[in-house]
Amino acid sequence: MADLLPYLIGGLANGALYSLLALGFVLVYRATSVVNFAIGEFLLVGAYLTYTFALLLPLPLALLAALPLAFLFGVLVERGFVRPLLGRNVVAVIMATIGLAAALDGGVQLLWGPDLKYLPGSLPDLGFEAGGVYVSSRAVWNLLLALPLGLGLLWLLRKSRYGVLVRAISEREVAALALGIPTARILAGVWGVSALLATLAGALLAAASGVGHNLVFFGLKVFPVAILGGLDAVGGALAAGFLLGVLEALSQRYLEAYLPGFTEALPFVVVLLVLLVRPYGLFGERQIERV
Repeated sequence: MADLLPYLIGGLANGALYSLLALGFVLVYRATSVVNFAIGEFLLVGAYLTYTFALLLPLPLALLAALPLAFLFGVLVERGFVRPLLGRNVVAVIMATIGLAAALDGGVQLLWGPDLKYLPGSLPDLGFEAGGVYVSSRAVWNLLLALPLGLGLLWLLRKSRYGVLVRAISEREVAALALGIPTARILAGVWGVSALLATLAGALLAAASGVGHNLVFFGLKVFPVAILGGLDAVGGALAAGFLLGVLEALSQRYLEAYLPGFTEALPFVVVLLVLLVRPYGLFGERQIERV
């Protein structure tokens, strides 16, 4: 068991980042029904913003300085790019978000270059040893930021006035407009929060592995996480992120030696198997359409 614990702790640490990214993805989908295929690029942009501020400030302050800019970036994407497409054919919106991802990829390389970069500072060391098992500082920071933030966001969506308004817009946007709800402002805020969460995940990942295009591949795992939890279930995104993180850790420990590369494919395999039984995900709302 002691041999397995380090893998499980690492899996929970990765799962925390999956959850953060999936929360932003599901939040946008629930509010606007838009599948944001550029979520990996949101993570990349946020990581580079953090890197830029870290050249001038200690890393904790650099992260705090990057978050408001990330929120503004998300708002600008919604105002200038997404809003004009609302009401269009769903395939057109999907292709547009894929185009946005390609544009952001190119823009990042123009601004910061293609080379892998490392953050010049580090977060305070919070690592500790308990029962003969060392818990890394990275794992502590990931869990310390992701879990309370995810639970807090879930509480806000269920209990706060803002959360009620978001749910009202997601149910019937036209009815929400008729009731005088400031739909445009709230939807812009949702995209801003999504970019903020992606930036936090990107900064934590960059602190461990550097900043480069490799972060986009990490962002691709948001799709199996979101689908597994349920595209309309914010709490499901939080739970599914940790679940897939633990499953990856178990695969790394027991299967990787016999099936090299299987751990990378595991999230997609798990989602495929789950969808065969529950097409709406583990926590998604079952929708019945009568024709």
